[in-house]
Amino acid sequence: MKFTNCVSLFVLAEAVSQVAAFPALKDNVDLNTVVPLNAFKRSTNNAGNTVNVGSHNIPIEYLKNLLNESLAKTTPADVLLKKRTTFDPETQLIDVHGDHEFMLPDYAAGDVRGPCPGLNTLANHNYLPRNGYATIVEYIEATNKVWGMGREISLILATYGTLLGGNVVSLDPGVSMGGKSNAAGSKNILDNLGGLLGQPRGLSGTHNSFEVDGSNTRNDLYDPMGNNNDLNLTYFTEIYNLQKDAEVPNYSMDVMFEYAEKRFYQDISWNPNFIYLPWSGWFVRNAAIIFSGRLFVNCSEEYPEGILGKEGFKSIYGVSGPDDNLTYTSGADRIPENYYRRADDLTLVEGFTELVEQTILKHPVLFSIGGNTNGVNTFAGIDYANITGGAFNAADLLKGNNLLCFAFQALKEGSPNVLSTLYATIGPILSELTSLADSVILSLNCPAYKDLSVDGVDLFSYVKATYPGAAMSNGAI
Repeated sequence: MKFTNCVSLFVLAEAVSQVAAFPALKDNVDLNTVVPLNAFKRSTNNAGNTVNVGSHNIPIEYLKNLLNESLAKTTPADVLLKKRTTFDPETQLIDVHGDHEFMLPDYAAGDVRGPCPGLNTLANHNYLPRNGYATIVEYIEATNKVWGMGREISLILATYGTLLGGNVVSLDPGVSMGGKSNAAGSKNILDNLGGLLGQPRGLSGTHNSFEVDGSNTRNDLYDPMGNNNDLNLTYFTEIYNLQKDAEVPNYSMDVMFEYAEKRFYQDISWNPNFIYLPWSGWFVRNAAIIFSGRLFVNCSEEYPEGILGKEGFKSIYGVSGPDDNLTYTSGADRIPENYYRRADDLTLVEGFTELVEQTILKHPVLFSIGGNTNGVNTFAGIDYANITGGAFNAADLLKGNNLLCFAFQALKEGSPNVLSTLYATIGPILSELTSLADSVILSLNCPAYKDLSVDGVDLFSYVKATYPGAAMSNGAI
């Protein structure tokens, strides 16, 4: 099944009419030109089964089933014509007492926290292990139970996060939500059957493959500050002030993406190594913003679909104090008292629909791909039509599932550059990641296409040679 109705002719016309005056998008991408699409390769050699890593199975078949179930039960029309949500305080209340009492991390004992407040809060309340290291299954269950993230989304993110920053050759694969962890699971390498080079680096160490530039609340790893783990209080305060004096403060999706566009321009002028690529930039970076705007909301009888008010916003991000004296405490991310989660789960379809709306229709600059080439304010974009020798352009990406296909194909093709720095022998691990990407691509019914390239050079070799930020991270996707 495709997201066929996700972008109607009317919506496509809106996309064309709202192209921003940003050189990387406006000058290099002609949304009006319709070019035949032959752009996304479907693997003909996908077993469709679980794949073995060490002595543990990554659940490829499970992922396919979750994707198919999500696509079958929810269409973009359902998202756009969503019925009024009902509020059930008994089932939606999240327990923050007893076993789930808030506790600060014990950094001296080796606890870790990372750049994602959603994961930090779960560890601080013991929905994830308090040491900050969790397995794929633990991430899936906790993010679903507390935040209402659809299991198909969390499985994709948890599996890729583990492959890129965790211990995939463990009996029970997992990853640290921050930097390197002393947890037992992080060190269980099964005699290093997978050829892992050194200690797993955690999500904080996956820069430009999973942790990205341009966060709404974090610095970039290679900007002048260099701390991509802790919250930047200046950035947080700028978002906070957007609703500080509102009659009913609500840090909604529109508010978050208004600031996301500002951060995009800020990064170009601040971080000489800023890059923004198909997977880590367009997909992962903006998906994280969608999660904050859709998953952190607190629901009530008055607001059954939820709002994220000032106190909730501060609590989840580890900030306290009055409007004129905000204070951040590292690792203090906390689920608010009397917190009621979403009534339903955020599905892949709903998230994708939001991604199209926010990054193309409302803020088309966020549809750019490129980076700074020679210091600040030297952003150079990549022409979409060049990526496959004119086989498709930005308008084609708005059709059906092509945007999601594009992101996952970019992940698939760029992974060898990243994995070669993590594993002595990347063949087996690359096979697992490729199989996982193929399961997504097949589930989305992506059309066939040639490999991503720019002027005859594979896209990721071109990116590494063109953008210093990609070269510094030894591979970027």
